Amino acid sequence: MRDTTLTVGLVGLGTHGANHVKILKELGHNVLGVDADTAARQAFQERHDATTFESLEELYEQDPDAIIISAPNKFHETAATDALLAGHDVLLEKPLAHNLESAERIADAANRTGNICMVGYHHRYRNICQVAKSYVEDGYLGEVTHIDAQFVRRRGVPGRGTWYTSKDIAGGGALMDVGAHLLDLLFFWTDWPTITDAMATARSNFGQHDDYTYLHMWGEDDRGKMYDVEDSVTAFCEFDSGMTADIQVAWAANMESSHSYRIQGTDAGMTIDITNTLREVEPEVDQRNDLRLYEVRSGRRDHFVDSEVIVSLNDPYRDELETFLDAVRSGERPEMTNVDQALHVQRAVDRLYQTTR
Repeated sequence: MRDTTLTVGLVGLGTHGANHVKILKELGHNVLGVDADTAARQAFQERHDATTFESLEELYEQDPDAIIISAPNKFHETAATDALLAGHDVLLEKPLAHNLESAERIADAANRTGNICMVGYHHRYRNICQVAKSYVEDGYLGEVTHIDAQFVRRRGVPGRGTWYTSKDIAGGGALMDVGAHLLDLLFFWTDWPTITDAMATARSNFGQHDDYTYLHMWGEDDRGKMYDVEDSVTAFCEFDSGMTADIQVAWAANMESSHSYRIQGTDAGMTIDITNTLREVEPEVDQRNDLRLYEVRSGRRDHFVDSEVIVSLNDPYRDELETFLDAVRSGERPEMTNVDQALHVQRAVDRLYQTTR
């Protein structure tokens, strides 16, 4: 089935759209594009020799096999619901939407139509995250009691003055952006518990200030434009499973960049470090991809056992896209990163925003 050539429509031709088209072309698929920005359309046409359109209606009239939406968060709902109601399968960049109500409407459209709707939580496709899942799922850790989770960039506001830093368009800052990834992995590893109680603090200590100093930063820097979102959130959560979690997310912090998780269980513990994902933001960060297990055993003498798990690196974006395209060909809705799971993450993000002070 993977030999079948598909025609994929891209909604939004910025950075994420460019990443998708590169992989799609490598896999031998045809690409159409739509963007409201004339310059973006022209650059896309010239670079990829692809047909582009000014409106969603024009794109959807071409009856593509699938749609990938990389538009700013506020515009996810219109693009996704129109595509789903027109009979198209959809892959959305995360988060599902810019707020919970919009996310619920997208999920409702997907479930009413029965079309495939996946959301781009690509970290789940990393080999290291899949191996970590297997240890939890097989009961190796016993009951998971607590997770300490961090997704922190030393300097990594994704473009001050862009739509990322507009609450109206993005829906939020660091929590909506990197925090959604963190929560998705936390839920994936622990069988989707629900937050029952939470305490959170949001801060904006860096991005709004003229003396925001950086060496490497993803995105353009226009400090004179909109910045009305948080650049960090610290939270403590309790879940209906009895588990607790400390959560720290930040676009900027005066500390070492880190994307890591410490999972405590009644039988063993585990640490997962995928800080290497920050290379796209901070090229000087050394590549790290670590998974370690911590146990206590008895025998002739009581002793500790610390184990390093060696996992090969893979391209999670490519694996995510291939999972989506396989689902499009088969017509079977996948378990991985589906719309209902993305809605669960959106509810958790909304709960933390409602809790922040």
